[in-house]
Amino acid sequence: MDIEKQFEAAFSRITLDNGQPLVSVKPEIIHGCVVNNDFAKITLILPEDSPLRGSLPAQVEAEIKQIEQIERVAIEVLAAPPEKGESSKTAPPQTTPRQPQRTAYLQNYEAVIAAASGKGGVGKSTVSVNLALTLYQKGYKVSLFDADIYGPSLPIMTGRRGEKPAVIANRLIPLESFGINTMSIGNLVEENDAVIWRGPMVHQALEQLLRDTKWPGGDFMIIDFPPGTGDVQLSLSQLCEFSGAIIVSTPQDVALIDAIKAAQMFSKVEIDILGIIENMSFFTCPKCGEETPIFSRHGAEEASKKLEVPFLGAIPIELQVRKGGDEGKPLMASNLDSPATAAFKTIADNLVKVLEGA
Repeated sequence: MDIEKQFEAAFSRITLDNGQPLVSVKPEIIHGCVVNNDFAKITLILPEDSPLRGSLPAQVEAEIKQIEQIERVAIEVLAAPPEKGESSKTAPPQTTPRQPQRTAYLQNYEAVIAAASGKGGVGKSTVSVNLALTLYQKGYKVSLFDADIYGPSLPIMTGRRGEKPAVIANRLIPLESFGINTMSIGNLVEENDAVIWRGPMVHQALEQLLRDTKWPGGDFMIIDFPPGTGDVQLSLSQLCEFSGAIIVSTPQDVALIDAIKAAQMFSKVEIDILGIIENMSFFTCPKCGEETPIFSRHGAEEASKKLEVPFLGAIPIELQVRKGGDEGKPLMASNLDSPATAAFKTIADNLVKVLEGA
């Protein structure tokens, strides 16, 4: 049986809540289906108040996964058909692999920004949280999504440790912290439970968090990526339309090598680099004011020149940055006046300038 007939058979096995076969109303609900080797993306048209939003996506996903060729399924749910472009109802596997079209998730944000790093331990999540708070304090409406499936740190850093999001009409309601809306897998699983998922499961989890969360929309959505260039990065590049990415690195060579790899990965998936941030750039003695470049200095700035991307700023090492993250009250929520707070304000201003010039 060819692939198109297998999809038709899968759709024919699905019945709606009222007992009506999906195939009888398929053209109104199934807007598109794109297949790329073992990956299938299905676009469903369901109004915001449709009760089918709570059950149909999971039904469709389960049936499509019964097709032997398909290992990964992404279900996109839209309230109305996109104004531009129409995707075909089914598409055969491509002889030349191509990336599935990015979906419409998070389109109610003016800018969707990936916060990434090539390696762990460079303070990317700390930078993401404090940058989000800085933008909020400048008058923007900001949300923050923790996409680090294996090591979520957002619940601790935002003071929402152990809290579960409310569910209203089958939609997760983001938690609010210091004026920004947040969501993390860490608020859905027990803190001490290890998440042991393969790539397809990670893709499905991210898809569900994007699809089933009632994101309020606004000016900025910052997505805190896990370190590296693996499954999460590739999945999110398929599921969202990014305004660009920021790369966080420390100044030393071992971190910069991986930061450059991260930048190259974004280039391959056609996501612009908005700039590089140098974290832990130097330590300023609180008593004498002397600056000490513990991890070297200016390395990220030199890397930005090599990559021909903006350098957004350098953040010094400060005790309160670490302490604020551990205690659930980030630096930028503490109303302190320090070199690090000044650095975050400069970085936020530079990021806005880059976006305005894009």
